[in-house]
Amino acid sequence: MRVATSTAYSQGVTAINTQNYNLNKTMLQMSTGKKIVVPSDDPAGSARVLGLNQAKSRTEKFQDNISTTKSSLDVEETAINSVVSVLQRVRELTIQANNDTYDARQRSDIGKEVEQQLGALLGLANTTNGNGEFLFAGFDNRNQPFVNNGGSIEYKGDQGQQLLQIGPTRQIASGDNGFDVFMNIRGTDNGIVASNSPMDVFSIVGELQTVLNSNAVSPTATDPNENDFHDSMNRIIGNLDVAMGHIVDKQATIGARLNATESQGNVNEDYLVQLASTLSDTQDLDYTEAISRLQQQQTGLQASQQTFTKIQGLSLFNFL
Repeated sequence: MRVATSTAYSQGVTAINTQNYNLNKTMLQMSTGKKIVVPSDDPAGSARVLGLNQAKSRTEKFQDNISTTKSSLDVEETAINSVVSVLQRVRELTIQANNDTYDARQRSDIGKEVEQQLGALLGLANTTNGNGEFLFAGFDNRNQPFVNNGGSIEYKGDQGQQLLQIGPTRQIASGDNGFDVFMNIRGTDNGIVASNSPMDVFSIVGELQTVLNSNAVSPTATDPNENDFHDSMNRIIGNLDVAMGHIVDKQATIGARLNATESQGNVNEDYLVQLASTLSDTQDLDYTEAISRLQQQQTGLQASQQTFTKIQGLSLFNFL
């Protein structure tokens, strides 16, 4: 079989180009640290890398949501703890003023502190987070939820509750609306309609202030007005107990959600570690193997070049 000079020349050029292509591909892999530089290098592996990166991106978003949720719940927990402290102080003042040894002036003085505590409650109900959003406004968190309208505290927010995705199938509330926390206190008694009609924290404390300021009788247990005063104070104490129980339940709920976010965060972190390991196995370059391959390819290219040079120099005229 005869091999034409042009054929030998063409085969030599093809061999050099092939070796050069493989060498450049290996050098590109080494410069990027990836063994899959373009999808055509490994179509199946490329599809797997794409899926792994998407899962990683989703999980990182879940972690961001967890961070946001924890931050919001931490602020809310601090506010709720302060609300409990205020209500405890108001209850102490109520018991103190309900003592027969206090006269009208002393009770009026206690009423002034109760008024300050009522203002503190209003301020806590309008707590904002680091972004200037009102914690207890529901979805309408850019507008102040509680306003004092002529001595009556009104709720201007909505009853929405923001949920954030913290896992593939798990959502969690990042806060509570003010209606559920402050305005829907069931089991209280306003003296007219009992038990089934909810009251709000502000009305309970406001009624205490009114009773203390309107009490202008001498501390005589046999006085009918004094008995009415004690009846009102005892009812208010009961309402305060119900209100504190309601707020403490909210405390427990917030704590449970914080624990849930922390637990899910640990699960997500473990998954991210697993994804990183799988992603590394799929796309990261084995430098030891790549260096060895590079050396072999360099040797092959040199051999092809030297062979081509010798073939190129052959001619029948050399033997005539």
